[in-house]
Amino acid sequence: VTELQDDWLLLFQYVAVTLPVLGLLVLQGDMGTALVFLAILAGIIVVSGISWRIILPVVLAFAASIALFIMVFITDWGKEILLKLGVQTYQINRISAWLDPFTYADGIAFQQTQGMISIGTG
Repeated sequence: VTELQDDWLLLFQYVAVTLPVLGLLVLQGDMGTALVFLAILAGIIVVSGISWRIILPVVLAFAASIALFIMVFITDWGKEILLKLGVQTYQINRISAWLDPFTYADGIAFQQTQGMISIGTG
């Protein structure tokens, strides 16, 4: 029981140290760096030896939220909700182009698709 309590305490410490930095990055509008910090936090948690009984539910919840995130970005009603929440149009376009670049090959994803074509053809 004490090992599980120690794992929860360690997880809380990692998150408590990372959240203020993430908050400042989000306030600045630097989501790219915030995502890098989240990836680093995930790596630290995995290699720290925290019990998988704690990590697995968090990973499953994260996977479900990623699925919801993608669902919101590929539907028109989801894009409308994001606009109402204050997400900028260029941010929605970037993620939409990343999810389905060939749909936007003549516009916002032109360079991305041309790069993929050139790498694919050698």
